[in-house]
Amino acid sequence: MKKILLALGLLTVSFVLFTFSPIFAESPSRLVKYLPQDEVIESVNKEYNPPLTRSGISCQAAFNEASRCFYCVNTLKTKCPDCCLKFSPQRAVRCTPADSSIYDCDNLAFPSDRCSAVADCKCPSTAEECNSILYNCEDCPDNAGVMTCSNIPKCQQKGCPNTEPRASLGRKCILKDDRWVCEENNLQPKFSGCPANVALEGCAISTYYVISPITSCQGLSSPPPNDCYEYIPTAEYSNCISNCSSYANEWEGCTKKVYCCNKNVCSTGFENNCEIDKCAERVNWAACDGLSLPTCITLQQQAIDCLTNPSPGSACSNCFEEIDTNLFYKFVARSRETFVIFWQVAAITEFTGIVDPADIPTYFFTMVKVIDSKGKEVHRSIIHQKSFQGSFSIFSATSLDSSVVKQGETYTVRLYYFLPQSLQIPGFQNLNLSSRISKAELIVTRTRD
Repeated sequence: MKKILLALGLLTVSFVLFTFSPIFAESPSRLVKYLPQDEVIESVNKEYNPPLTRSGISCQAAFNEASRCFYCVNTLKTKCPDCCLKFSPQRAVRCTPADSSIYDCDNLAFPSDRCSAVADCKCPSTAEECNSILYNCEDCPDNAGVMTCSNIPKCQQKGCPNTEPRASLGRKCILKDDRWVCEENNLQPKFSGCPANVALEGCAISTYYVISPITSCQGLSSPPPNDCYEYIPTAEYSNCISNCSSYANEWEGCTKKVYCCNKNVCSTGFENNCEIDKCAERVNWAACDGLSLPTCITLQQQAIDCLTNPSPGSACSNCFEEIDTNLFYKFVARSRETFVIFWQVAAITEFTGIVDPADIPTYFFTMVKVIDSKGKEVHRSIIHQKSFQGSFSIFSATSLDSSVVKQGETYTVRLYYFLPQSLQIPGFQNLNLSSRISKAELIVTRTRD
């Protein structure tokens, strides 16, 4: 620090003598006789017209934890709030098979476009009774987080086969005591079922009825015929009808449970509050549950603190980039020589979005590095940080001891900066930050002991 103060004093004296003494103004070389003969002051500088624009830098390594935290809080918890999830006995998205097996619905058996006997009860189009009953959740209480429903429309069941034989024109079949009686022999079912989307158990039918002649034919015609036929469904046909009806009704019951469960999620429904893909991310990232906005801001501040004093090998040590690769000071080290390196930057902030620049909570960071001829860093300065507000100028310094450099070796001083590419803090996510640099300068004082 004493070396820096001495160098600042020498710079100031030189400036005053050069500015206010007409003798030295006419002959500036005479300045040297008033400075120690082992003191050298040299500089390199550039003025940029138009200004040199330097954009924000993406430094995922430094801001990774903060970015993930903000993503959890601002995106996942916004698009999938806690009410979209079930946390016990296991983590799951509400109203899904992982939440409860009762929401694991089979495939639809009879779509309305392939079966005129039914309306598609998932998306009712022709049957009002399906719409009103399937989507009426008054009979679906939520018992301890498990939806139960007592009433279904049974419109899917209309696609299943029935037992009535198909009588010829002018002939009759009547139902007596759960058995069909017909005037004719060898009839087939009037409706053997619609083509199904799924394999229905027992519906590969070879024989539909056991048919027997009978003489009790009252009710078929007047007067009744002397002979008629009794039709009893075979066991395989009865099983097919029973299995089909059970499958259709179970599908409707499951579909109604899912619909009514979703309708009650977060009070105003799953679709209004929850995005299924974001909820899936939350389920797989349990740590997100414990994150909050103050936590994220703390993590971001820790990243900024790291940038303020980045040690080699740290997460933020490689965040900085050169302001201008063509702006550098190269020197050959002399014995017993120490250095004070000053850097200056004049710039104007730039950003997208409507916000007062005084409110942007970040900094423009600068530092210098000294690099040897093999590209190895032998010295880096402390970080200078300037609030990212309107026009600003930077003037800072660092000292370099003679023990750091080797006599006769060539070294280069380079100027670096860091500015976050964007901020994850609510209200600032859409800002893209940059700076327009009008001037940059390196000033080096070299002193021999």
